[in-house]
Amino acid sequence: MKEIYLDNAATTRVSQAALQAATNAMVESYGNPSSLHAAGARAAKLLKEARRTLAGLLAVPEKELYFTSCGSESNNTAVFGVAASQARLGKKILISAVEHPSLSEPAKLLAEKFLVEKIPVDSRGAVNLVALEQLLDDDVIFVGLQYVNNETGLIQPLTQVGELIKNQAPQAHFHIDGVQGFGKLPVEFKKWHADSFAASAHKLGGLKGCGLFWLREGARCRPFIYGGGQERGFRSGTENMAGICSFAAAASEACNKIEQNTALYQSLRERLWHILANKELGAVAVSNFTACSPHIANISFPGVRSEVLLHYLEANGIYASSGSACHSNKSGASPVLMAMGLDKAVIDGAIRFSFSPENTLEQMDFVAEVIFNSVVEIRSLMSRKH
Repeated sequence: MKEIYLDNAATTRVSQAALQAATNAMVESYGNPSSLHAAGARAAKLLKEARRTLAGLLAVPEKELYFTSCGSESNNTAVFGVAASQARLGKKILISAVEHPSLSEPAKLLAEKFLVEKIPVDSRGAVNLVALEQLLDDDVIFVGLQYVNNETGLIQPLTQVGELIKNQAPQAHFHIDGVQGFGKLPVEFKKWHADSFAASAHKLGGLKGCGLFWLREGARCRPFIYGGGQERGFRSGTENMAGICSFAAAASEACNKIEQNTALYQSLRERLWHILANKELGAVAVSNFTACSPHIANISFPGVRSEVLLHYLEANGIYASSGSACHSNKSGASPVLMAMGLDKAVIDGAIRFSFSPENTLEQMDFVAEVIFNSVVEIRSLMSRKH
């Protein structure tokens, strides 16, 4: 049975370009970039080239880019680093009600020393700009917000948010979690008035275990990993050269094909939704397709628990998810979907399909057919039980 992988928001297959770059870093230029001998110099050259490539894709100076172990570390760095740089405690930290745990959990830990407030969202999952404006004042030190929500694909209004912060709380640090957006959508730091940004290699075809953190020059953020002074003293620890080189290769590929991939993702999503919407299953589009990144489609089948349907899909070689991979092993409803005010039945039946350039329209036809047959069977079994 051939697999149909539709969980690319959780992780992606490593691209051939990324694999080749990683193999070269591990087998040919395998030295420690901090070593002073020739092998170290070769690795240092690769490190410099990768940084230059990624800085170019983000349109930022190379000196503002730091490599980390993952997107979660980059988000943690932003929250804890900005908080640690504050001379006075009791200040305010703002994050939206639909943030990834790598932002919401660090913020929660800081609640004893800082006032942590959540920005409410509307039924689409977009931040309420009126509420945000009311929360912004001279006490705000940090605002953290996703570019693209990992469960619904909702694109946050970063330009409007950035303008509000600039006008209402110019002292606040504006951090963007770009893990689901980088390589899928354009990045415009100046337009957003952003101060920092997180991204992860394995979300766009690179190796797991490598992330990046962009920090605007002049923005206050204290390091929290100390040691040998790598990454110009900001993030100590021997660099993951295989991951870094794979990241640069995969990001180049993804960013150069954003328009092409966007068209594909839109066609895949439209095909899948069109068939399901016409199957009289009562399917609900949790994702607002007009406001979401096309690589994610969250669709619910009320009355059918998502984990049950996922087992049926897996039995047919189809891999999707019930939401964030970081919540998959935890009980309870999705905090993101709850914050959107959705009915419990919709939340319980929600499944996230996330696409890659390897997916095809023919796969969507098969997936839709399997979903239809599975939902009919599950509902039939449930009706007999009751």
